Amino acid sequence: MDDSMSGTVGSELPPRLAIVSGIPAGDSGTGRFVAHLASRIAQLGQGRIKIVAKPERPARWQFQLWLKSKNYGRIAREAVRYAQLISRFWIEAGLVLANPKRQLILLHPQNLGYDLALRLLESRSSPSLLYLLDSSFFCVASYNHLKGEAGPCLRCLELGFEQVAAQGCRPFPRPDPAGLDFAPRLRQLTTSGKVKIAAQNQRQAALAQRQFGLALTPPVVGLWTSDWDDIFGGASAAEGAPTAAPNFAWDVVFHGYGVDAKGANWTVQLAEQCPELRFMFPFAKPVSMAAPDNCSFLPCSWETGLSEELSRARFVAVPSLWSAPIEGALIKSIAAARATLVVDNATSYCDELPAGLVLKLPPDPATAAMRLRQAIEEDWVPDPDVKAAWKTAFSAIKARFVPDLLATV
Repeated sequence: MDDSMSGTVGSELPPRLAIVSGIPAGDSGTGRFVAHLASRIAQLGQGRIKIVAKPERPARWQFQLWLKSKNYGRIAREAVRYAQLISRFWIEAGLVLANPKRQLILLHPQNLGYDLALRLLESRSSPSLLYLLDSSFFCVASYNHLKGEAGPCLRCLELGFEQVAAQGCRPFPRPDPAGLDFAPRLRQLTTSGKVKIAAQNQRQAALAQRQFGLALTPPVVGLWTSDWDDIFGGASAAEGAPTAAPNFAWDVVFHGYGVDAKGANWTVQLAEQCPELRFMFPFAKPVSMAAPDNCSFLPCSWETGLSEELSRARFVAVPSLWSAPIEGALIKSIAAARATLVVDNATSYCDELPAGLVLKLPPDPATAAMRLRQAIEEDWVPDPDVKAAWKTAFSAIKARFVPDLLATV
């Protein structure tokens, strides 16, 4: 065991701990978090901790592509591979259920399946730990945002779960009907002491305290993912990049998925207010999205070109409209891009950032456009000392994240 881990956990590691996750190690944001968790857990050895992750089946578009190309062998191999993985998962999950004395950390109950998640939580002889990855602890849609609004939705938190039916909300990202009962039952388990909570950041912890009526704010343990090692270990992509306006390929590059909660449509509305500026989105234009001519849609991921596009942008936009905790897109953008803009949101992690690190735009797109133009005229960039201090402080999370998470069990 290295010194960075023994400082918090040391010989007090729980002797039998299962970490059950609805998402396996992989290329998604949560997948990269699980990958980092697994690599750090491996350093502990002695078989103390077991990670049980539900495998992801190949995406439908992959099967359609293989079918179109008549690659029947690939289809058969993937079907067999997934069947083996899911069979092993159910065996391992069953062993956790059959051993109620094994301590539990639960991750991403939506993909795990709400029924299984609740059975696991309710079966323990000691309190389980739920590490919060999103807003599913009070929002059936996981991203607490309603289409057409310019900020987070807190209706269920403030008015009660009757708002689910009133607003027509549905379980997301999986259409699991059991999701309608998950948050109310989780509140009962938490208030009765069967479940403990750990949060990524202070704003998320404050929401959890309100939701569960806790006397104390839940512990904040941060977050780290495997792909942040390079981001914080080397030079930023935009360091040394030219800053004169003619050299920018884009005025604004949107960094995130093309969904309302992430601010995709909000950014299109911002582009409509700024026809003289060039906006780039790293996904195919949705059929339902009406975008002006100054918006370009170039599907790419961080590894397939997005990091380079960020280095050619005046601003990178991560305008999440939900109560976003520590999002990978925001962390990468701040660390690697020339300048990052967000939507002012008092319930998200961006509200905890030091002044001068990101450009906060007002929620109204028309007002935000005026502020953006002003920032361009002023050639706004983050304060270099503030950015350097933030990078140093944030990178320190890596060493303590896993020990702090385990210490909360």
